[in-house]
Parts: sequence; structure tokens; C-alpha cells
Amino acid sequence: MKRRALAAVLAGIVAFSLATALLIYFDPFKSIFDMVFVQQEEPPLSSVEYSSIWHVSEETEEVSELRDIIDRYFECFYSALGDREFEGERVMEGFFVDSCNDSVYSLAAMTSGAGRLARSNIDLSLSAVKTHIRLENVVKVNKDGYIYTLKQSAELTHKAMTGINSGEGIYTHTFIFERIGGNWYLTFHECDGGAWSYAEKALNALCGTNSPSYSQLYNSYPKFAQKLAENAKSNAELIRTSGYDANYPQPEIIYNREAAAEYAQRWTSVISESRNTEQWADYDNDSGNFISQCIYSGVGEMDTRGNYIWKWFGPHVNYTKEDEGCSMSWTEGDNFRLYCTGNDRRGLCAYADMAGGQIEKGDIVQLVTAGSAVSQAVVTDIVTDVYGNKLDFLVCGHDSDLVRYPVSALHCDEIRFIKILGYNKD
Repeated sequence: MKRRALAAVLAGIVAFSLATALLIYFDPFKSIFDMVFVQQEEPPLSSVEYSSIWHVSEETEEVSELRDIIDRYFECFYSALGDREFEGERVMEGFFVDSCNDSVYSLAAMTSGAGRLARSNIDLSLSAVKTHIRLENVVKVNKDGYIYTLKQSAELTHKAMTGINSGEGIYTHTFIFERIGGNWYLTFHECDGGAWSYAEKALNALCGTNSPSYSQLYNSYPKFAQKLAENAKSNAELIRTSGYDANYPQPEIIYNREAAAEYAQRWTSVISESRNTEQWADYDNDSGNFISQCIYSGVGEMDTRGNYIWKWFGPHVNYTKEDEGCSMSWTEGDNFRLYCTGNDRRGLCAYADMAGGQIEKGDIVQLVTAGSAVSQAVVTDIVTDVYGNKLDFLVCGHDSDLVRYPVSALHCDEIRFIKILGYNKD
């Protein structure tokens, strides 16, 4: 009896060992175990089709985890522009250390884009984004810290504008990472343009200081969102406004709108900085210089003798000699508007503070924040409904480079339109 029991036990052990060996060899449950236990690739954040291209120097030392976090950060930002259900505040908490001011700025930057799209005259939500990231420098700080400096731009496809690709950039970002408890977190983020720069300035203005605390920023965020909604609504209404019928004077030289728009599109790009530096100097804020170049390509003359001057012969301001230096109206937004409202119609014939219905290809859009024009761009396309009503404009510009970018999505408090008619020699 005992021998039979022992034999049964031994047979069972042999059978179990054989079955285990067969399972290991054939592994019929491998696909199931992979699905359950193997970490899968992170799912997309929204319906926006996101991709990125990294342009990296071979000499640059990288940490792959940090590259993934940066990629995910930009995917979050642009996902907010394509999915109205996107939970931006919850997502931002996963990137930054607790009570980090820059987490509020980033949240406000996402809100700036999403809030404008929600109130635009057409659906400008994104269907696809291709982000270009040019890694410029990586600095290791102590044992568990890195500083990443990069330039970022994006090619954008809007759902409602089939066949027209927009673009924005080229922004310089600085990210500082620190490893805490085995995980990497952002402790600092700064950007020199676009939604990030606008959000920082707007929130700081609401706090009444350029060095607010986290609690001040967080408490000011609802006010920021409310003011943003009001401004976006006003801008959309200005675009739709037909304006008054005016018998504009006939200038001696009629503005060549196609030439101005063609020049604007030729010298803007989000793939690389595109500047006509052989003929014109480049400036830190090049938007005013660029729109003047576009206008000049459409009129072929400069104003060197009027009661207001609009000229460029060199990069330094000079009002004493007609054919030397430049005027502030050539480069600065508020000064250009002053020229358009104050000149005696000798020289450039232009009118400021127009309504959207009066604007055509080649006209100028000024981005205004805190009452001052911070950037300018040239209208290259007009978006209309089936009845011909103007719903939006696409612009090209420098500084924060814009390529056929919708005016409704521009990050500013308000917009101004300037109409260019031509040039009078006498």
C-alpha cells in the first residue's frame, strides 16, 4: 500500500514537472502575460495625432527618460488644443514638483490656446501636430539634476482647414529636471515666446508683481481664464465686424498685395529661421522689421521726408540724414501705428484701427498686450464662409515665427488691424 502511494506521488511529481517543462517551452499564455504584466506604451492623450522630430547634436549627452518627458510635455500642450475634454490641470501636476510656479504658467499657456479656439468664429481645433525639437545644450547639475535648452516649433493641421498647414515657433525653452524619490520632475521651465511668454506676463500683471508666489498665481488663474475669454470674444467680434464704407484716396502707387503676401510666405518657416539678412539686418524682436519689409516689397518706396518717417537703410536709428539708418516706425509696433495715424498721406498711405471686414491680403495685424503692440504679422490668407463673410485671417510673421497662423489663435489681449493702400511720392 505504501509502495503504491509512493509510486503515485512520484508519478505526480514527474507529470507536474513534465507539464511545467512543456508550458515553459511552448508558453501558450505568453501573449496574455505580456498584456497584463509588461508595461505598455503610454496611450495617446487625446484625438490629436502627435509626432515629434528631434534634431540633436552628436556631442550632446542625453538622458532618454528626460527626452520622453519633454516629448510628453509638448504632447500635453497641443492635446489641449484638440480636445475640449482634456484635463490640463491634472496632467500638469504629473510633470512639476509641488507648488512650482511654472506649473501654473504652463496651465495658463494651455488655457490661452484652448480658450481662444473655443471662442473663434470657426473650429480651429487641431487634428495633427508635428513638433520639431532642436536640442542645443544639456548641462548636468550635481548628481540628480539636468538643464535642457532647446528650440521648439510645430507644424499644425486644423480640422476645419483641409489642405492648409499652419506653423508656430521657433521658441527657446529651458527645462530644469531633478530626480526626487527615484522619479524625475520639472523644477523650472521658461520660454521666450508664444503662449508661455504671454501667460507669464498676463498672470504676473494680475498678481501685481514679476515675482509672485505660487498661491498668488494659483488664486489669479481663474481671473486669467475669465479675462482671456472676454478678450477672445472681443477679438472674434472684431474679425467679423464689417466696418464702415470709406472712399479711400487713390495713392500714386497701388499696394501690390500679392507681392507683399508672397514675400511674407517666402521668408517665414518653422523648420528653420528664415531671414533675408543679405538685404536687411535681423533684430531680437524682428516682427516690425519683417512687416515693413513685406510692405516695402509691395510699394517699392520708403518715406524719408514726411512729417513722420518710415525708412530702413541700416540697423541704427537716424533721423538727421534721409538715406542713412532707420526710423522707429520701421521696427516698433506702436511707432508704426503712430506713423499710420499721424502722417500726412505723403509716403506710405495707411490707416490704423480698422475692422476685420476692411482687411485684405497684405494688411497688418498687431498683437497688443497691456496696451502695447508686442508683435506684428502680415495677412496672407482670408478664411470666409460660403457667403463670403470673413471669419478669420491667416498670418505670417517673425519674432515668434508664424506660418499661415490663425489670428483667432494669437496669444495677446487684443488685436489691431492696419490697412495699407499704397504710396504717395508728393
